Amino acid sequence: MTKGDFKSFAATYLPGFSFSFLGTGLVLVWIQCILYARYIWVDSGLTTVAINFARCACIVVLGAIALRRAFSPKFQTALSWISAVLMTVGSLLFFVQSLFPSLPFTMAAAVCSGVGLAWGGGMWITFYIRLGLREALLVAFASLALSTTIGIFIGVVEESTAFFISMLLPMVTLVMFFQAQKTLDVREARGVVAPPPDNVYAAEPRSTIVRLVVGIALFSFVLGVSRGFPFGESIKLSPLFHFVQHLGVTAIGLGIIWWALVKGRGVKFSVLWQAQLAALAVGVILLSTLDPLVSEVGATLIAITNLFQVGFLWFVSYDVARHRALPPYLILGFFWFLHLFFRESGRLVMWWLGGAGDMEEMLIIAGMVCLLAVSVGFLLTDSIPRVRPLFAEVCGRCRFRQETEAALREGRLAHVDERVWRPEAPATADSCADGPDPRETFVRERYGLTNREAEVLMLLAEGRSSSYIAGELVLSENTVRSYVKNIYQKLDVHSKQDVIDFVKAL
Repeated sequence: MTKGDFKSFAATYLPGFSFSFLGTGLVLVWIQCILYARYIWVDSGLTTVAINFARCACIVVLGAIALRRAFSPKFQTALSWISAVLMTVGSLLFFVQSLFPSLPFTMAAAVCSGVGLAWGGGMWITFYIRLGLREALLVAFASLALSTTIGIFIGVVEESTAFFISMLLPMVTLVMFFQAQKTLDVREARGVVAPPPDNVYAAEPRSTIVRLVVGIALFSFVLGVSRGFPFGESIKLSPLFHFVQHLGVTAIGLGIIWWALVKGRGVKFSVLWQAQLAALAVGVILLSTLDPLVSEVGATLIAITNLFQVGFLWFVSYDVARHRALPPYLILGFFWFLHLFFRESGRLVMWWLGGAGDMEEMLIIAGMVCLLAVSVGFLLTDSIPRVRPLFAEVCGRCRFRQETEAALREGRLAHVDERVWRPEAPATADSCADGPDPRETFVRERYGLTNREAEVLMLLAEGRSSSYIAGELVLSENTVRSYVKNIYQKLDVHSKQDVIDFVKAL
């Protein structure tokens, strides 16, 4: 990372950033306190399973309501308050249970926590959907890194202290949510508006949905089995490995931000997907050795994968929701139900098999898990979805353009407009090799240019003619002239040379 790279990153993203944007990080801290025994263990056993099945039930109910009629702003606000109260009550009940173990509060605490979390965490998708993909990537993985950094502290405090902290977090995150939305309101009033959502994925064949469902379900099932391998109970991590686990996830989250936003390099869905599957397979192999030290390394690797999967799946849900004309919380609920239901199902299966099986059976299961993980890796690739690759704006602009042009030729898209293309760099050989030009992002956000106008601007700055730009962007010359007129008005310039001088001065 060079100094210039970081300066461009800071100038682009920090002026409009607010700490309240990282509220999902504190939601993850709450989850860490309540669901996963502070991640000293991979999970809290049946308590974790009960909470997540309660979440699944609530997601189904809310989804059924949303399919009939989208939630009004007033209803969403009411849900947010109810969720925060339920999460607080769940934390309180767990806290009391920790002080008085003989009390029968565990199941009630699990239900309150699971039901509250279904919307208490999910409501944040309505904030993310207002962000552009690059800023959403920054917020999502910075939140993940924040949660795991705080998690180092949570893992060493007393259990009762962690429960007490968890009682404060739901209301804190609710206040942060309202503040984050208000911050975006102010930004948008100044003209800094992210590209609006579109409906590109409506053109996807049904096979894409099938592959997504099967891929995420199988991955989550493998993850659930891995968390209980080999004998049903998760392995307790020593303080050193607990530190390694959280430090590892923090490094991964910040590394993705540095790679994609500071260095401007590509981040592909398939790479992150297959890396997680490989980590699961290696983790299970290490656990099957039954060597205490090696097994703890395997458990740590699985725990890292489990933590990272939260941020990864959240970002996938956001990206799909930005390009499908459905309520974003419906998209998020769909993905999260798949993840939670099949992960906890795998956890229950391993609980049952682990208590009854012998070592030979466990080795067979380990082999099956590894083969399944490898096969799932080939189920979802960068060619799925077909009309637009996931993470298109950061996965490589050239390929995004090729995929879209192919969709046009094959009739899978009827036309292309600026919301479909979502370009963030001019289509030149240099931009494809070196990543997006940060000047384009700056001008677009600072002067209120649309994505298409910003792209035309950068081509004008290269001295390109209207006919060249029309051919390059698959537009008519009249459309290009209309974009040029808008650019002149917004930048207060009067000629192509003024445009060239303006961009050079950035």
